[in-house]
Order: sequence, then C-alpha cells, then structure tokens
Amino acid sequence: MLDAAAGIARVLLAEDSSSTAAGTREESMRLLLDDDPRTRRAAFADAVSRRWIERGGRTVVRAIIIDNGVGRLRRATFARHIAAATPAHSTVIRDHDSVLYLVTRDGRSGVDLDAWIREESVRFDVTVAGIGSAHLDPLATDLGDAAEQARVAADLSAALPDLLPGSSIDELGGWVMLHAVTADSRRLSDISPAAELLYRASDPLQRETIETYLDAGGHARAACEKLHIHRTTLYYRLDNMPPVVRDALDDGMKRSTLHLALKLARLWEATGAI
Repeated sequence: MLDAAAGIARVLLAEDSSSTAAGTREESMRLLLDDDPRTRRAAFADAVSRRWIERGGRTVVRAIIIDNGVGRLRRATFARHIAAATPAHSTVIRDHDSVLYLVTRDGRSGVDLDAWIREESVRFDVTVAGIGSAHLDPLATDLGDAAEQARVAADLSAALPDLLPGSSIDELGGWVMLHAVTADSRRLSDISPAAELLYRASDPLQRETIETYLDAGGHARAACEKLHIHRTTLYYRLDNMPPVVRDALDDGMKRSTLHLALKLARLWEATGAI
C-alpha cells in the first residue's frame, strides 16, 4: 500500500507538471493512454523501441471496471499486485474513470487471465464489475483504439455477463454494434415494429419464445430444448403470434432485424437505459 501511495503521488506530480517527458518505465507506460494523441504516439514509439510492448496481436489491452465505491489507494494497491503477480507479462498503464487499463504480452500460457483477476479481486476486497480485452492492431500507432475497444467489451461484460460468448472484443460480434446505438426506446418501433410489439407486450412468453427461436437459428428442436416444451407447443405459439411478428419471421431482413432489436432492448434493460 505504501508503494501504491507513492505511485499515486508520482502521478499527481506528473499531472501538475507542464512537462510530458518520459521518466521511469512506469511513467512512460502511463503516457500510452494520455489524453493528448501526440503524447500517446510518442510514448508508443518509445515503448516499442525499448521492447516494453510489441506491435501486433500479441499485445493485449485489458479494461477492468472497478466499482465506484473502491477508493483510489485500494485500486492502486490492487493494480500493482495484478501487474506484479499476473501469470502473463502485464503492466498497468492507467486508472481512469473507475477503469484500470493493463497492457499484456500474450504468452499463450493457457491461463484464464480474466478468471485469475476476478479471483484476486476477491482477495483484495475489490469489486470488479466487468473485464474486456482487445488485441492491438499491427498498423496502430498508439493504444487508444485498443483501449476503447477493451472498454466497450468491459461495459458489455458488466451488463450481460450471462449472455456473452467471451470478454474479448473479437468474440462479441453484433453486441459491439448494438452498444454503439444510442439508447432510445422509441427507436425500436423504427428498427423493428415486431420487436417493439414484443417488448411492450403484456405476455413475456411471446418475447421469450421468439427470442429463443431466433437464437436457435430457427431450428425448432433446439428452441424446444431451451424452452422445455414440445414441438407442437412451439408451433402453436408461433402460429398465434401477432401478424406483424409472423410477417417479420417470414422475411429474411425483417427476421434478422427483429433478432437484433430484441437483443438491443435486452442490452438497454441491462444498462438501465430504458
């Protein structure tokens, strides 16, 4: 904790200084996510030349969302522990807006780093809401884009922990697109009238049936297994859906839009946007 406190003091002194010149390795790495793009690029070039980080996909940026109730000193202590004890070569590069950013060299160790971080957070009494990661683009000139992608993945993992296939931005597919849609429930009717009707319906069974059926790719057997119903029951429910929903299921574009719109509503619900 004393080491973490000293680190915070160095950061505060650096923020008060008009100079952006690199000092220690820790200070130089912190500049990788500086608010000034020119400073970020200069720090990136310096870190690459010193072999502190590598260009390309072996470099991974992680965003760890920490609960707002965790104090700065405890976050700093936890961050330093993560950097020192992680099974992969990692460096904490920023603590900003309740998010810890780490840059990790992917050593293919086989260790589930996200699970390890969550285990260590329990030991340190630090509540981790979400973890996301993104690989560095080989053509990138700084870590800004990778950090933003990691933050998006962390936001999604915090909102939908039971629905996502993983925590890497590469695994989230359509969820990333949905995350970029401005929250406004009125848009559902524009995107998909069928989704709007199901979202507003008094019978949640209709929405569950359609969403599960679409999740199963329209395969009745798989949908029935997830819903724990007989195939005859599924067909009965589908046949008795409102006309606008049946029309959407019969049209390829409308069906795809209905599926995405239902997921969009679920994301907005999970984040409290609607």
